[in-house]
Amino acid sequence: MTSPKHTLQDKMVESNPSLESEINSARINALELKLETLSIITESLWNLLEDSGLDPKPDLKNEMAKVISDRGKRDAITVHCPACYSQEKANAGYCQTCGESLNYSGDISPFDY
Repeated sequence: MTSPKHTLQDKMVESNPSLESEINSARINALELKLETLSIITESLWNLLEDSGLDPKPDLKNEMAKVISDRGKRDAITVHCPACYSQEKANAGYCQTCGESLNYSGDISPFDY
């Protein structure tokens, strides 16, 4: 007995991506677009610095190191949730356990969200 032949339509059905992979593909495309946008913004800011007569090259590495250090310090700040008392990162904004607002009174960078 010979095995049944698959039609072209059967093969197309077998190769259709699942809904999850379509969603992941859309998310990847959105992230790639955001990355490209950020790259364009960064290059534009770099050009503006050079056009204004500033030499960003020596200062960029120092500034990057400072930003990395500052982010690490901000990320290390913790608070206790007023509702469930779990310890949370202050820059989270909301308790990861119960969802309560943390109402942190310190400075939170807009880049931490």
